[in-house]
Amino acid sequence: MAVTRETSAAIGRPLGWLRTHERAADALLAILITLLSVTFHLLDLDTDGKFRSPTWWTTLLIIASVLPVAWRRVAPIPTGLFVVGAQIAAALFDIDGAGFLGVIIALYAFGAYSTGQIRTNALWTIAVALALLFITGLAVGELDVGSFVSSTVILVTAFVLGDNLRRRREKADSLIERAERAEREHALIAQQQVTAERTRIARELHDVVAHSVSVMVIQAAAARRNLTTSPAVATVALDNIEATGRQAMNELRGILGVLRTDSGGDGLDRRAPQPTMAEVATLIESAADLPLTTSIAGDLDGLSASVTLTGYRMLQEALTNVRRHAGPVTDVRLTIGHADGHLSIVVTDDGRGAAADDLGTGHGIVGMHERAMAVGGSVAAGPRPSGGWRVQISLPTTPGVPPTSARSFRSGIAQVGQ
Repeated sequence: MAVTRETSAAIGRPLGWLRTHERAADALLAILITLLSVTFHLLDLDTDGKFRSPTWWTTLLIIASVLPVAWRRVAPIPTGLFVVGAQIAAALFDIDGAGFLGVIIALYAFGAYSTGQIRTNALWTIAVALALLFITGLAVGELDVGSFVSSTVILVTAFVLGDNLRRRREKADSLIERAERAEREHALIAQQQVTAERTRIARELHDVVAHSVSVMVIQAAAARRNLTTSPAVATVALDNIEATGRQAMNELRGILGVLRTDSGGDGLDRRAPQPTMAEVATLIESAADLPLTTSIAGDLDGLSASVTLTGYRMLQEALTNVRRHAGPVTDVRLTIGHADGHLSIVVTDDGRGAAADDLGTGHGIVGMHERAMAVGGSVAAGPRPSGGWRVQISLPTTPGVPPTSARSFRSGIAQVGQ
């Protein structure tokens, strides 16, 4: 008759309960084999007179040789020693009952639930005691060679099976621990990436806000001074303020977009930086308040995204610092070139230089150094011997990368001129 699904479920429920209640399962096993052993002993089925007749103390000895297996998991070494000792005593007094059933279970638990030097010493003790028992049985003729071999094989097999189970369990636990550790490390790396991304966003925000606000403040001052005397100049300044504000808002939206989503429906990476060196023309146009002279050398198309973003932001920071700290300037020179695998950006001015007393406590120069190191470049910033300030940036380039903008770098700069 086929076994139905309901029958299988009914059978599986008790087995599942036993797996989850190990102590109760051991107690039930110990009680079951104890009842069987005591029953077999009390029935006294021996007709040859080879075994001792049941008495109260022989019954206690039979119970002592099997009942302790109820503690085989919590105390495998004491349980093994006690059960083996009781069984050896029962064999020496010719008491029939449990046989070596309790010893087999105890040796299995010995291998499965114990480790260390104490187990090794106890195992040698049990092995020597059983060997002496079997040799004595062979010597007096109560044990034949076949029984000796089979008993030895069974007992050794029980221990080996238990030991193999313990090793497999430890290996499984080790794999679980590795998986958990890998998961924790993955979570830590993810957290570090989030922190690094937030740091990048903070740096981007600093660059955008500092540059745009500086431009807007200077343009607003120019508009105020020319509002009554030269309305046309004031109008131009106000238009520049509006354009700078719009550009800053667009850049802020692009930067902060990473806080909302990683990618949009078009499949583009929203974390990709918006400005590149191809947009430096717009940056130079926004520096109309500075007496800026621009010089370009080398092929500046096809630079990697990291280099173009870094170059744009560092140039933006350098121009912002001119507005903040240089004071009145009559000459600001920007030199951009690409040669020998390096993108170079040099910004010089004839302002106060080392005499500036309002260098502030911001993170502009520090941020520039961090950006340069992130792509393997370098930054040198300091006063010029002839007066003014100089910022020299060198960034290694990766040739062969497609341009990061549809508008080439040189074509954008050409619109600004020198």
